[in-house]
Amino acid sequence: MNEPKEDAVFFRTSKFDLVFIGLILFLSGFFIVWGLRSCLRQDAQTKLALVYQGKVLLEQVDLNKDRTIDILGGKMRVQAAKGRLRIEHSDCPRHLCMNMGWIQYSGQTIVCVPNQVLVEIKSKGDSVVDAVTF
Repeated sequence: MNEPKEDAVFFRTSKFDLVFIGLILFLSGFFIVWGLRSCLRQDAQTKLALVYQGKVLLEQVDLNKDRTIDILGGKMRVQAAKGRLRIEHSDCPRHLCMNMGWIQYSGQTIVCVPNQVLVEIKSKGDSVVDAVTF
């Protein structure tokens, strides 16, 4: 019979618990707002996509203009629209580069290994922080 009273005391919320939960919620909200702010600030910057084959730069694509580019003699087609980029067509066997979908942030890449093609987005400014370790 004494167990329910002991459980009630054990699970009682103290002032320290409330302060700790509030601090965690505040810090979580702060980091979410900080991350969204940096993403929105980056969207306003001029972005370029660089298309390489091996070490040779094939194209520089301005992502502020909608266009489609054929590279490697029509083997691949790169589409830029609404500030993003994707591989629309590729003759590689598995089409992994096409399955990567749209990329839009600085530092994101698409790689087609069979065609030795690398597409990388660059912008003026810092790239979005993906993770921080110590």
